[in-house]
Amino acid sequence: MGLARSIRALAGEGSLPLYRQERRATCRCLMGKWQRHRSASMENELGTWGSWVGVTCNNSTKRVVILNLSFQKLVGSLPPSIGNLTHLTEINLMNNNFSGEIPQEMGRLRSLQYLMLYYNSFSGKIPTNISHCTQLRVLDLQIKAITGSIPDNLRSLMSLNHLALSRNNLTGNIPNWIGNFSSLKGLFLAGNNFHGSIPSELGRLTSLEVFSLARNNLYGIIPSSINNISSIHNFSVSANQFHGELPRNLSINLPNLEIFYCGGNKFTGTVPASLLNSSRLQFLDFPSNGFTGTLPAENLGSLRSLVSLNFGENSLGNRKTDDLNFLSFL
Repeated sequence: MGLARSIRALAGEGSLPLYRQERRATCRCLMGKWQRHRSASMENELGTWGSWVGVTCNNSTKRVVILNLSFQKLVGSLPPSIGNLTHLTEINLMNNNFSGEIPQEMGRLRSLQYLMLYYNSFSGKIPTNISHCTQLRVLDLQIKAITGSIPDNLRSLMSLNHLALSRNNLTGNIPNWIGNFSSLKGLFLAGNNFHGSIPSELGRLTSLEVFSLARNNLYGIIPSSINNISSIHNFSVSANQFHGELPRNLSINLPNLEIFYCGGNKFTGTVPASLLNSSRLQFLDFPSNGFTGTLPAENLGSLRSLVSLNFGENSLGNRKTDDLNFLSFL
């Protein structure tokens, strides 16, 4: 079925009932472009909805509401006609090998709540029309080849609780309007080419649990407003160019810390003793900085959940035989 004919079918033209047209269009328009490495034909499965792997329909309207084709070894491009499946609430295409650009027609899916495209080979920029999907709760585009900056249009996605853009080639500054996403729990921007400083506005994300900005070109100091996010349990800013001292009262303000990565920066001063009072801390990683002084041995003894400790390539210790006394407290 050609693209134009698929769109007509999705729009309700033709002699078939609407839900049958949408079903046929879903199969031919989408599956026809996404070929499996094996030769199974989806066209033979048009008879019943239940036989469609990964396609879920509303029982009363018979319209497609969920498209979950993850881990299906699919290749090809995402056709613009996907924008005609306007009842979709979830698209999960993770772990396939789709390529090409993400179509702007995604912006027509006004009921969409979950868009998960990670571990594919999409390229191009983030479609600005996604800003029309104002019910989005999860936007996961960890794809490896997305370029450009984060479009300002995305500031309209006020319902987001998971923004994952890691492992791309995104540039520019981290937008300060992300601080308006009051429901955000996960911010994943690692492995890009962002520059500039961390916006102080991110301190307004008081529900945030994962703060992942590692492996960028960020610089400056960690803004004090981050201390307002007591819900953080995963804090990662490794492999940037941050400098200055870590806040003295870090564990007091961030009592839920489990993972703390700040290696590969230009931090100086002493390791805050309060950080070593974080009873939930499992991974503490701060190598390749300019920390000085000694590690408070007694404080390390309180880290009962500690799994990994890495403080190599700093200037810690006093060059005396008691530099490693802290080991007896672990």
